[in-house]
This record gives sequence, C-alpha cells and structure tokens, in this order.
Amino acid sequence: MNNTDRFTGKAGAYVQGRPGYPAAVVELLTRETRRENPRMADIGSGTGILSRAMLEHGWTVYGVEPNDDMRREAEKVLKGFHRFHSVPGTAEHTLLPGASVDLVTAAQAFHWFNAAAFKRECRRILAAEGRIALIWNSRVEDGPIVREEGNIHRLYCPRFYGFSGGLADLTDRIGEFFDHRFRVFRFPNDLSYTRDQYLRRMMSASYALTEKDEGHSPWLDALNGLFDRFETGGRVTVPNETVVYLGAC
Repeated sequence: MNNTDRFTGKAGAYVQGRPGYPAAVVELLTRETRRENPRMADIGSGTGILSRAMLEHGWTVYGVEPNDDMRREAEKVLKGFHRFHSVPGTAEHTLLPGASVDLVTAAQAFHWFNAAAFKRECRRILAAEGRIALIWNSRVEDGPIVREEGNIHRLYCPRFYGFSGGLADLTDRIGEFFDHRFRVFRFPNDLSYTRDQYLRRMMSASYALTEKDEGHSPWLDALNGLFDRFETGGRVTVPNETVVYLGAC
C-alpha cells in the first residue's frame, strides 16, 4: 500500500477520534517564528487538526495533503477560515512557490516522508530564517493501558510497528534531517475518551484493520475489553505527551 492511500476511508474516524494539540505548542511556534503575519505550510495536514489551531491564532495556513479523502474533510471543516488554502501536494512536491512560508510543520506525518526530498522542498519553500517543526502526539508507553493496547495491535494488526510511527526509532532520522541542530519540546497532553471516541481513535490509525480485514471483529472485541478494564465513569485516560522537534535545514 502506498503511503498516500493508508488513510483512505478513515477521514471520518480521524476527525472524531484524533486528539488536538496543547495551546502551548501554538504559542511556541508563534514565538519562535517571530513574524507579523505568519505563513505556514502544514505538510500532511490530514483533516486539518493542527491547521485549525494555527488559524485560530491568526496564521495563514497552506494545508498540503495528498490524500483526497482527508483533504476534502479538511476543506469542509475549515471552510470558515479565509486564511486556509488547501493544496493537493506532497511533502516532496508541495506545489507552493519558493520562499513563500515562514514555518513548515509536519504533525504525525514525518515518518511517511522521503526525508531527503522533503528537506530539499523545505529549503525551497521557506523564507529567510524559516523554521521547521516535526510534531507528534505520543503515548507514554510505560502506562498500563498503553502497554496492553500495543499488545492487542501486535496480535491483530500486521501493519503495526509501534506507536507514532515508531517515534523512538526515528531519533537518528530526525537528527540527520536537522543536521543534528534542533531543540526538543515536550508538553503534557493526556487524552480522555468515551468508548466511541476511543474506538474511533483506534480506527483512525494507519495500521488499523478495516471491516474487510481478517481479524477486524476480534480486534475490536479486544479493544472494547481493554476499555472496560480501565474505564472510570464511562471514560478512559490515555497518558500522552506532545513532542515538538524544532529546527531549520
């Protein structure tokens, strides 16, 4: 399966199940960019979760998303923002003019990119002193619910290689991308879900089984059982943090 198609048919679950980002992330990016009328390219922008947060703080946002389902969903939910521009490009070929943005972001997405080609494209589209932020919402993996969830995915989901695209294994790749000159910021962002929200979050993952896949029903049964074991007052809390890698290239 090509990376562009991994989220086809999952846009609805993505909107309803995927978490947002702490206000501190937007404040960090705004402070570090230091522009009067800041412009950003949100690469792999999906359904516009990060884009929306930045738009609400006065940014002009170019949401670059190659997957048609995800891009159309973003266009629908962000239609009220005149500063939002939807672009059917890729990380390696954004279709944006040169030196046109002050910040490039990739939220939950860098692990899908050709890093060398993305780096060249960042250099092309960034204005002078532009910044790049690679962002992940990352489960705190020593939490009991997270450990058990990982075991369920390993048992049923052939495309599961770890949470957040195997973020722990991306350290060298991130370092090479930034020429080992970057800063890391971590923000607490624990996530509280109802049963429906929790299941939709699971179904929005790139590795999630669909109804057509063998093992779909027992996978959902196992996740429902996990929810039952950890729920309090009809909700579960999943320990999570938002990690930002900030630098230039």
